[in-house]
Amino acid sequence: MISNVTNTVTTTRTIRFVLAAFIALSAFAFATQISSAEHEPPVSGIVVGVETDDNGNLTRFAVSDSTGTVTTFTIFDGTEYGLENQAGDRWVSTQGEEPSESARRLRDHRERFAPITVVFENGTAFSVVEREQGKLETNLGYLFAVFAVTWALFFAYVLYMGRKQRVLQHEIARLKGKIG
Repeated sequence: MISNVTNTVTTTRTIRFVLAAFIALSAFAFATQISSAEHEPPVSGIVVGVETDDNGNLTRFAVSDSTGTVTTFTIFDGTEYGLENQAGDRWVSTQGEEPSESARRLRDHRERFAPITVVFENGTAFSVVEREQGKLETNLGYLFAVFAVTWALFFAYVLYMGRKQRVLQHEIARLKGKIG
């Protein structure tokens, strides 16, 4: 009986150590993810302007966000696109592969008032995709808050159960002392 209690205590301590290590690694990964952002915060909005050259190839486009701020983006051959048409068919390509198709797709989005999200750096668009729902930073904050509260509740429960177990161990030792 004592060996079962000792094994339970050892198992509980091991679980606590593993969980503490997991939380530490999760917090480190979260901090690393936030600090390693390569681009400025993405802009989500609707296309309000599309400029092309004489061959019909896209050169620049402008997006208006929810505050009415218009941002103009230049593109380069590596600009990636992931846009859907009205039927929901997804087109994935780069500017270098289909330069005139990107202009056509952005004009289609402008006519339909279909929102897009642009990841950019210094005014140059790196990727143009269908609008991502909500602001990523806000959602990550809520996700982290729920994560932290959940783990805090879990550890409070583990501590509570540890105290209960210690009380039972002392009671068992007391009873064994009376018997023996």
